[in-house]
Amino acid sequence: MKNLLKLSAFVLIAVTSAAHAQDPEHATEFRKPTPGPGPDGAMQPTFLAHRLGTDHAEGISLLDMNGDGFLDILAGAYWYQNPGAEGGDWKRHQFRTVGTHGEFISDCGEWIFDVNHDGLPDLVTTGRISNGIWWYQNPGKTSNPDQMWEKHFIADSYDTEGGAYGDINGDGKPDLALAHYIHSGVLWVDFSGPEPKVHKVGGPEQDGHGIGIADINGDGKPDLLTPFGWFQNIDANDDKWQFHQDWRLGDTGFPILGYDVNHDGRIDLIVGQGHSYGLYWFEQGGTSTHRTWTKHTIDESFSQSHALALADLDGDGHPELITGKRYRGHDGDDPGSHDPIVIYAYRITPRVAPHGHYNIDFTRLPISVNSTAGVGTQVLTADFDKDGDLDIAVAGKSGVHFLENLRINKVPKATRESQQWQLDKNWPFPGEGQEVPQEDGPKP
Repeated sequence: MKNLLKLSAFVLIAVTSAAHAQDPEHATEFRKPTPGPGPDGAMQPTFLAHRLGTDHAEGISLLDMNGDGFLDILAGAYWYQNPGAEGGDWKRHQFRTVGTHGEFISDCGEWIFDVNHDGLPDLVTTGRISNGIWWYQNPGKTSNPDQMWEKHFIADSYDTEGGAYGDINGDGKPDLALAHYIHSGVLWVDFSGPEPKVHKVGGPEQDGHGIGIADINGDGKPDLLTPFGWFQNIDANDDKWQFHQDWRLGDTGFPILGYDVNHDGRIDLIVGQGHSYGLYWFEQGGTSTHRTWTKHTIDESFSQSHALALADLDGDGHPELITGKRYRGHDGDDPGSHDPIVIYAYRITPRVAPHGHYNIDFTRLPISVNSTAGVGTQVLTADFDKDGDLDIAVAGKSGVHFLENLRINKVPKATRESQQWQLDKNWPFPGEGQEVPQEDGPKP
């Protein structure tokens, strides 16, 4: 009898709840209005993917092109106009031409420098298809958003799939390091003088698919990282380097990241495999005269991790690792080319283990899975809408994408309704059926 009463009470509660769920006056009692934590109990950043264009450019850069205070997105021949804090359409404008070859555009890297020191930021680019490091001159304020920029040659650089941006010579100004798939020798470019100064570092045996900038030995000088080892910075301006053949990393993504993963005070490495499966970190150990590098797997479930970045996406003061799959890096011939396109972020959490060691947890956070948004040759982060959180911008053969971080969301509902309509407005289809009234059932 007691069991029967309990069952009756359960059914009554279920029926009452169901009735309330259908009753508009009571429905809000059961609706959670804001996001909560994920299954691990931590808040997870949520990103909304906006496909801005379908050009095949894989390099990407950020610059306020029209002086409205919001960063615009540059990729290939085009720039996409930031609609501002309240969201909306990203209008496309053309400002240069870029060579094409089959399904490729010769644009594997874009970086912003004031090359001619006129107070206007210019664009520096390079690509795998066509030779050269080039810069495009900013014409300054103009009423024409499609004003073409003049192209200038800097130096030869063949088969260049990417680079690394950072202060190499310690003058407080950013430089650019470039690697080459044909192993022709690492280049770095100093833009601080009246003309760009190109330095060559090492030979073909040290150059390869990947480059990074990080202080490996903790002497305060940025070193250059390659797939075959690292160049110790003795005097970058005077071309004095010492090569250490400490590792073989394969065809890495760009850049090779230097980061103290386990918080032991020494720089470790984070690398993706740009043309196969695998995302790894290499733990620095040993001594200053005999360093060791222990390989740890982060994720081997997707391929072509051709670009990586570190940025604080969830606002906790610690950077997440951001990477994903490049789409058709080798015309669909790389392992996993036809797997789903993905972009992931990883929380990096050291946990104390026995004997004073650390176990490192890489908690994977989905940014975009099985959509058109993939990672080309660069991943960039910035607060595009100035709402207080970091968004992501990527470009690739599947299009240019702005990935809006919804951790802070100030875009009006009216804009969402008008600009993010995913339904087919031409529905219902001819002959499918006719309009019918909604039937909610008998009232209780």
